[in-house]
Amino acid sequence: MDPTTLFSYERHVDSRALHGRTLLVTLGAYSDAGDAQQLVDDHLLNTLSSRVVGRLDMDQVYDYAGRRPEVTLQLDHFADYDKPEILLHEVTALDGETFFLLTGPEPSFQWERVASALRIVVEQLGIERTLLLQGFPAPVPHTRELPVTRFAGDPDSISVRRTMPGTFRLRAPFTALLTMRLAEGGHEVVGLTVHVPQYLHEMSYPDAAIALLGAITEEQGPEVPSGTLEAQAQPVREAVTAQIDAQPQLQEMVADLESRFDRMITSGAGAEVPTADAIAAEVEQYLATFEPGDEKGEAGAETGEPGTPQPEEAPQSEETPQSEKDGEDREGPAASGGGSAASPSEGPSPSEG
Repeated sequence: MDPTTLFSYERHVDSRALHGRTLLVTLGAYSDAGDAQQLVDDHLLNTLSSRVVGRLDMDQVYDYAGRRPEVTLQLDHFADYDKPEILLHEVTALDGETFFLLTGPEPSFQWERVASALRIVVEQLGIERTLLLQGFPAPVPHTRELPVTRFAGDPDSISVRRTMPGTFRLRAPFTALLTMRLAEGGHEVVGLTVHVPQYLHEMSYPDAAIALLGAITEEQGPEVPSGTLEAQAQPVREAVTAQIDAQPQLQEMVADLESRFDRMITSGAGAEVPTADAIAAEVEQYLATFEPGDEKGEAGAETGEPGTPQPEEAPQSEETPQSEKDGEDREGPAASGGGSAASPSEGPSPSEG
């Protein structure tokens, strides 16, 4: 198969005139904990000047039957088909800096070809640094600053040293392969994972997006004000606090998480904290609950309304599966023209389920 057919620039776009130092990637993976990726996308595309400049051919890389898009049946006809799209946006920051944002669901097929296509795009646009953004449910309290851990193709390219403890094996998301392939091509790529309180990860949690924006700046990315996100975050914080204050069981759970978190931060004083192996095992058990095709926050799909925070459940005892290989060896593509622009969707609003 010809790999040059995967990515195309919009008809009105002269790709030779495009240039930016940074590429932000919010492609789906296991889940979009706290709607972190969706909130970042909506914030960037709704508060800054942007335009769609390119896209991937979804008919080649997306499993429509496995992840069915939504459509509305209005009495006697269908309408509002939510077309899955992986789009490349050109975004202009307030200081005039141009950067790029790649949005959409995780590709289902041809991972090697997609990674090759994106590597070519990175080279065509003169991208110096690619930052992958994602959220992950974790045993952290909402009352503390959310940690953002890093991974990279070359660990020396990480500006702020804050990584996951220990080593563990998991089912690979596409972004893991993309990280490796970009690094093999000599490109700087850093992943940013915000740890979202696991009792809040199914609701829209603006603090998760705010933490990612701060990490983008720390990792030499564009400076993006978080003003509108701050405005969204305050009522969510108040609602969460009210719900937890009304339930002693939740108060006890949060207090325990606070104690564990604080001990971990001050572990240099000899406090008893979870070992790296214990933390890795907890992450593995969480990832093992995802079956292929499970994904929260796919393009065009509703991500669900927030509900009442629930106490932590005991981790499942099933064995951690080995990571699955994509298995397709493909060639690298070159970009071509075609397609039409799409508008960003409205961001999720906090509400009580």
